[in-house]
Amino acid sequence: MGKFNFDDIANRRNSYSYKWNIKENDIPMFVADMDYHVFPLIKEEIQKRSEIDSYGYIYTPKEYFEAYQGWLDRHHHVKVDTSWMVYSTGVIAALCSIMKHVIPEHSGIILLTPVYHTFSRVIEGYGHKVVSCKLRKVDVCYYIDFEKLESLLKDDSNKVFLLCNPHNPIGRIWTKDELKRLLDLCNKYHKLFISDEIHIDIVDPGYECTSMLSLDNNVITLLSASKAFNLAGLKSACVIVKNEELRNKIKDGMMIDNVGAPNYFAPIATIAAYNHGDEWLAELNEYLSTNKEYMKNFVEKEIPLVKIIHGHGTYLIWLDISYYDKDSTRFANRLREEAGIIVNEGKIFGDGGEGHIRVNIATSLSNIKEACNRLKLFFHKY
Repeated sequence: MGKFNFDDIANRRNSYSYKWNIKENDIPMFVADMDYHVFPLIKEEIQKRSEIDSYGYIYTPKEYFEAYQGWLDRHHHVKVDTSWMVYSTGVIAALCSIMKHVIPEHSGIILLTPVYHTFSRVIEGYGHKVVSCKLRKVDVCYYIDFEKLESLLKDDSNKVFLLCNPHNPIGRIWTKDELKRLLDLCNKYHKLFISDEIHIDIVDPGYECTSMLSLDNNVITLLSASKAFNLAGLKSACVIVKNEELRNKIKDGMMIDNVGAPNYFAPIATIAAYNHGDEWLAELNEYLSTNKEYMKNFVEKEIPLVKIIHGHGTYLIWLDISYYDKDSTRFANRLREEAGIIVNEGKIFGDGGEGHIRVNIATSLSNIKEACNRLKLFFHKY
C-alpha cells in the first residue's frame, strides 16, 4: 500500500451527493465522480479558508493560472502563457458560452460518437446541429473514420470539431499521430477545433494522453482539476486559447453568462491539487488501474459474452451487452431493479452507443468485487 488509502472511501450518503442519493444496497456506477477521500492538502486549504468567516466575492488569483501552467509543463510537456488562460466555473459552462457567443448560428458541430452525452444537449440547446462521425468498432477497439470525418469537414455548414480527449465513454487515449491528423484536417478546412481534456490526467500507469496544446496553441482547450482530483462540486475550470481576439470573445461571453468568476473555495483547491498533488494522483491512477484490471479479468472469465472495452484513459469502462439486449435503457433499468447496480445506458451517448453501458469504477476495490459478483448472477439469469 502506498501513502494514500483508496480502499477507505468517503461516506457520501445524506450529503446531497447526486451519485449517492440511492437505496441502501445499491452500488452507484454512473455519474463521473469518485468516491475517494480528497487529496488531504485540498481539505486543509479549504478548512483554513473557511476560517475567514466572510464568503463574499473573490477574484481569480494569478496563482490559479500559474498552477495550471506548472502542471501542464510537468505532466504534459507543454509551455503555455498564463495570459492565454480564462477562468470558468466548469468545462461545460465554458462550452455553453462558446456555443452561444462564438459559434455562428445554426452551425454543425462534429462529434466522434458515441461520446459524452452532455455535448449533444449543449449543442442542440443553443440551436446548433449535432453532426455524428461514428467511430469504427473492430472487436473491442475503436478507431476514427477519417474518410467520413473529412467528408463532414468539407461541408461549409459544419463549423466546429469538438473532441473528447481522452474519449468518454470508451476511455480511448488518442495517439499523437491521430491528433495530428485531426488537427491537419481541421486546419485544411478552416474549422474551429475544441478539445475537452477534463479527463486527461486519469491514465493507466505507463500511458500518457497528449494534450492538443502540445500540437497547436490555437486550439480551444478546456481543462479542469475536477476529474483527476474529484473537485466537480467546486465548479472550476480553465479555458486556454492563444488567439487574443478569440480568447477575449470567449471571456466576454462567459462574463455575460455569469460563469467567469470563481466561488470562494475553487481557486485554492486547484492550486493545492496542481502544485502538490503529483504523488496522490500517481497512486490514484495505480488504484484505478487495479480496479479496471479486476473487472476486465472477471468479465472475460465469468461473463464472456459481454465484451469489455478497457481503455487506458478515464475511470470509465464501456461494456458491450448487445448479445443480451440491444436496448440499453431497458437493460440498465433491469440491472438497477434486479441487481442494485446503477450505470449509464449507452443510448444517451449517441450514434453507436446502443447495446452498451458505461460503468464508473472510481470506487473501492471491494465495491468493484461486489458489483462483479452481482453482474455475474444477473447475466446468468438474463
